[in-house]
Amino acid sequence: MKFKGFWYDGLLIGLAAGVSAAFIVLTALIKPELAICEAAAFAVVCLVAVYRAFTARKRYNRFIVRTSKKLDYTDNKVLSSFPFPVVICDEDGYIRWCSERFVNEISQGEITETEKIKSFTNGVSLDDMLHEEKTDVCVNGNYYSVYKIPYQSNGKSYYAFYYIDNTRLKLTELEYLNSRPYAVIIEMDNLDDSRSDFRDSEKTEIKSQIEAALDNWSESYDSVLKKISDDRYMIVTECENMSRMVTDRFSILETVRSYEYKEKKTGVTLSVGVSDGDNIKDCEKKAKKALEMALGRGGDQVAIKTKDGYDYIGGVSKSAEKRNKVKSRVVGSALSELIKSSSNVIVMGHSFTDLDAIGAAAGVACAVQSFGKPVYIATDKKKSLAGSLIKKLEKEGMGELIVGQEKALELVNKKTLLIVVDTHIESFVEFPKLYEKAETKVIIDHHRRAVTDNENAVIFHLDPGASSACEMVTELLQYMNSDIEISKTVAEALLSGIMLDTKNFVIRAGVRTFEAAAFLKDKNADTVSVKKLFANSLEVNKLRTKVIASAESFMGCAVSVADFSSPDIRVISAQAADELLNVSDIKASFVLFENSGAVNISARSLGDVNVQVIMESLGGGGHQTMAACQLKDCDTAEAKSKLFAAIKEFFEKNS
Repeated sequence: MKFKGFWYDGLLIGLAAGVSAAFIVLTALIKPELAICEAAAFAVVCLVAVYRAFTARKRYNRFIVRTSKKLDYTDNKVLSSFPFPVVICDEDGYIRWCSERFVNEISQGEITETEKIKSFTNGVSLDDMLHEEKTDVCVNGNYYSVYKIPYQSNGKSYYAFYYIDNTRLKLTELEYLNSRPYAVIIEMDNLDDSRSDFRDSEKTEIKSQIEAALDNWSESYDSVLKKISDDRYMIVTECENMSRMVTDRFSILETVRSYEYKEKKTGVTLSVGVSDGDNIKDCEKKAKKALEMALGRGGDQVAIKTKDGYDYIGGVSKSAEKRNKVKSRVVGSALSELIKSSSNVIVMGHSFTDLDAIGAAAGVACAVQSFGKPVYIATDKKKSLAGSLIKKLEKEGMGELIVGQEKALELVNKKTLLIVVDTHIESFVEFPKLYEKAETKVIIDHHRRAVTDNENAVIFHLDPGASSACEMVTELLQYMNSDIEISKTVAEALLSGIMLDTKNFVIRAGVRTFEAAAFLKDKNADTVSVKKLFANSLEVNKLRTKVIASAESFMGCAVSVADFSSPDIRVISAQAADELLNVSDIKASFVLFENSGAVNISARSLGDVNVQVIMESLGGGGHQTMAACQLKDCDTAEAKSKLFAAIKEFFEKNS
C-alpha cells in the first residue's frame, strides 16, 4: 500500500526543522545557555518525528485493522468503495454480505443466503483459512490471494475476506515452472542378448527402427532427442511436456516391448531415467542415477527422480538374463583381492535368513577359507527360516563359523571385511549394528534395486537377472580361486538356495541357473539330500493346508489370511503363497499373517504380475515374483483392505 500524502507531511516537517535551526543559531548569538536548551528540545522533537515517520506504516495498518473490526457489515457504502472484491461471512461460513466487485468477478451472479465462502475458495474450508495468513485460490480462471480480517458485531463473530488479484504474477510463475528443464536418459536393453538368431545387419536395422520410433515419440512431446552412445539416448524437455509423458505412462515402453521384426518378437526393452534440476547439467547427473535405479530393478521401466525418492512406471517384464559372465569374473577377481587384504571376513544375510541367504553365506565362507583367512557367518539361529541347513552345516563341522550378533561385533576391527548376501537394503540386514560398525563392505544381491545409493559398499554386485544369491555366489566361486575345494555340504547348501528361489527350477530359471546347478552337481551335490532340507513337520503341513483352504480370489489373485499363531508362521505363509500359484487362473498370491505386532504379507507370482511393485506401494519390496511387506499400526482386516486397493491400482495402471 502506498502512502501518497506522506511526502507533504515530510516537506512541512523539514521546513519547520529548518526554521527552528535558524532560531537556535540566532539565540546562540544572543544567549548561548538558552540556545543549548532549545537545541536539546529540538533534538528530542527530531528523534520523535523520525521514529513516527519510520513506524507510520505499522500504525496505519493497525488503524485499518481496528477500524475494520469496528465496522458493521451493513455499511455497504464503505465496503463497496474498496477497489477489490470483498465478502463477509459468519462463524459458520455462510456469506452475509459481498461487494458488487465480488458479485461481478468472483461469484458471477447473485448469492443466496445458504451460500458458503467455501464455494469461492477452491473448497478450502473457513477453519483452514483462519489458520493461514493468506489463502491462494483460483476462481473463474483468475488467481487471487485471499486475506482475512476477523471482527465482532452485535456480539457475533464475522470475517471479512478481501481478494487481491495476482493473476499476472501467477501465470508468470506457472509459465516459469512449466518451462523448467527435464533430462530423460534412455538405454536400449538386451538387444544383443535377446535373440541369437538375428544377423548383425538385422540387429542394426532393428536398432534404427527403434531409434526412429523414439525420435517420433519425443517429437510428439515437443522434445529434443540426441544419441549419446551406441545404445543410450538423451531427451531434453520441459516440465509441461514431462507431465504429458507421465500421464501417458511413457507409451514408448509398450511400443518397443511389443515391437516385432519379420513377425518375430525382438525382446528389446527400454530403461529410462528421468529427473529435473537447477540446470541441464544437474538434470543429466540426476537422470543417470535414476537410470541406474531402473536398470537395477530389472529394466523395462521408468525411474523418475522426486524430492522423496523415485516413482516408477512399467517394470512388467521379467528381468533379462545376462548370458555374459564378464561381470562375474571382474567381481570375483576384485573380491579375491579384498579378502586377501583383510584380517578376517564376516558374512551376513537378511533378517529371518532363508536357504538362499545361508547357502550363499556358506559358499562365500568356503571361498574365504581357500585363501586361509578366518571367516564367520553372522545369523540369529532362533529366527532363521533355514534351521535345517544350519543344523546340517553344524553337523558337517562348520558350526564354529556360525556366530550371533555379540560375537560378530567383537570380531570386527578396522581390517574386517563384511560381505552382505541376498539383500542390499541396510534396514533389512540381519544385524544393523554390525553393518554400521564394519568399515569395508561388499554387497551381493539378486533383488531389484530398492535404494538409491550404497556408497559404503566397496563392491556392489547387483544382478536382478539372476535367480538367487546362491547362483551369483556359485558363479563367483569359479573365478575367485582356481585351487578352491567346494565340499559336498557347501555344494548342497548353494543348490538348496537356487531350488528355493526358483521353486525347483520353475520360476526365473535361466541358462546360467542350470549351468550353476550343473557345476554344483559336479561337486557331488545330492538332490535327495537337498530335498530333505525342505521337509516340514506334519503340523506345519496341516496349517499350510488350512491357509490354502481359506483363500479367496480377487482380480485373478489369491488372497488368504493365516488367522492363527505358530512359531513357524513365516514358513507356513511363504509355502502357502507358493502353493496357491498351482491353482488355475491365479496370477499371484498373497498371504497375510500377524507377527511381532504387525501384519506381514508374503507375495508370490509366476511373472505375469509384478508383486514387487504392489508390495512397494505398501512400503515393502522384493523381486518381481517374490516380495513381502510389513504393515504396522493396523489389524488384519485393514491390511487386507489396503492390499486389495494396491492390487486394484496395479492392474489399473498396467492394464
